[in-house]
Amino acid sequence: MELSLVYHAGALGDFLTTLPAMRAWRRLHPADRIVLLGKSELAELAPRGLFDDAWEARSSFFAPLFSGNREAPSPPGMRMRGFQSALLFSSASSGLSASLKGLGLQEIIQQEPLPTGRMHAVDYHLGLFPGLTFTLEDRVPQISRAGNAAAVSPGTAALHPGSGNPRKNWPLEKFRALAAGLEQAGLSVRWVLGPAEAGLMLPAGAEAWRNVRLADIAASLAACDLFVGNDSGVTHLSAAAGCATVALFGATDPAVWAPRGRCVRVITAPEGTVEALSVDSVLSECCDVLRR
Repeated sequence: MELSLVYHAGALGDFLTTLPAMRAWRRLHPADRIVLLGKSELAELAPRGLFDDAWEARSSFFAPLFSGNREAPSPPGMRMRGFQSALLFSSASSGLSASLKGLGLQEIIQQEPLPTGRMHAVDYHLGLFPGLTFTLEDRVPQISRAGNAAAVSPGTAALHPGSGNPRKNWPLEKFRALAAGLEQAGLSVRWVLGPAEAGLMLPAGAEAWRNVRLADIAASLAACDLFVGNDSGVTHLSAAAGCATVALFGATDPAVWAPRGRCVRVITAPEGTVEALSVDSVLSECCDVLRR
């Protein structure tokens, strides 16, 4: 059995958009033992059978691999013995490719982790494999749903008011007004809050999932009727989990970053100003999605 390495240590949304390309790599290496070198909390989201093992890329143990030294870096060099191929979502300047070449890997495919043009991120990554044919289903990220879901009653909407960049965020007061409108329409609202949303003032009595592990959030979102969020990793996670997802875009380009899933509605703000989206327009879109 040959050994193959996949490297990705980026953020949640970036990782999810690479999953179709990682599946393509598995298609090309069906009998290999494939190891993901990445973030452990993201590795838990990978569907069963995609990886045989996962190593934590942020561990100091692997730091010598990024030096670019063609001399076998030790001790990680010892652990990498026997690997024949690698798929790297990394900058060419990271030094990882050069180190792996020095360790004798015969096949190394490296790609800058973020697209620079207006091609969708999923399609950008799948462009690594021009010899393969991909269906529409192949172009949708698939994740594991093995996490522990919270108790979710029918008619639940989840709201995630944050992202990794404040410029992408619809104002909190509009999210609060949207929550009120959804509750008037008969839905129960759950807020999804991570470290980036610490300190946000939610409505009195609001129920929230705070700093829950991603695999569990994915399982919980899969049980919801609706999700509304900004251009964020959690919005991509909701779409990949199969939840009906309304994604709010302003400063970023949905042609590149729109989440993909079974039911995704993208609302693009005029002139790239997400603050310009009205509560009524977003609520109307949410109600339309729920009717379908």
